[in-house]
Amino acid sequence: MKKMKSFLGLLLLVFIFASCESGKNTAKDNSNIEKLEYKESMEKYNYDIVIPQIKGVENEDISYLNLSLQESARILIENIMGSADAGTKEAPVEAKMSYEIKENNFNILSIVVTTYTYQGGAHGITSIESYNINRKDYSLLNYDMIFDENAEDYFNMRMNDIITASRENNGSRKALNTDGKEVLFFDNAESNVKNTVMYFDGDNVVFLYPHYEIAPYSSGMPVFKFDKKDIKKYVKIKF
Repeated sequence: MKKMKSFLGLLLLVFIFASCESGKNTAKDNSNIEKLEYKESMEKYNYDIVIPQIKGVENEDISYLNLSLQESARILIENIMGSADAGTKEAPVEAKMSYEIKENNFNILSIVVTTYTYQGGAHGITSIESYNINRKDYSLLNYDMIFDENAEDYFNMRMNDIITASRENNGSRKALNTDGKEVLFFDNAESNVKNTVMYFDGDNVVFLYPHYEIAPYSSGMPVFKFDKKDIKKYVKIKF
């Protein structure tokens, strides 16, 4: 009987411990990112659009994000079809939209959406947007939610140092673009972290400048990366 009581007591302790452990993760990661695709190819225009849709999470932020991406796709398609007369068989107008999930160690779901349009002229236009989502509660995050008031000066100072070093051809501190190629900046280029696209990749927070913001089109879109350990003191939220 004593052995039976001891066994039952041990079993109860195991149950209590398991219950406490499972209670630590209050927000389950049950999200599922599905592709929503729109595609058509005609003589004077074509589009190939793939956008993410987050399933398995029910809150206002995610519902808003899903609908916003659908609306962006709809508007893009309407614009391309509306400008079809500007296209030719040899050079049709076109639109492309794709996305990438950036794996990182910040417990943030970073989705980077790239849009390309060509409606005639020397070259098309590429734009990039990012969506950063807290995996704990699936709320959308922006720069001011993540970093404190001192972070802006820190990031701008570090980026300006790299811009200056690149101009001086200091090989160890060259700035690179999204294709990994060296950037040649405008003479008056000055960093402003609030004018960037922000996402999280690996152990880094990444700030990307759009075309023409601080460099000519031929230099692409400059990216600046900051390691997690170097920015820790400027972070307001717990990852």
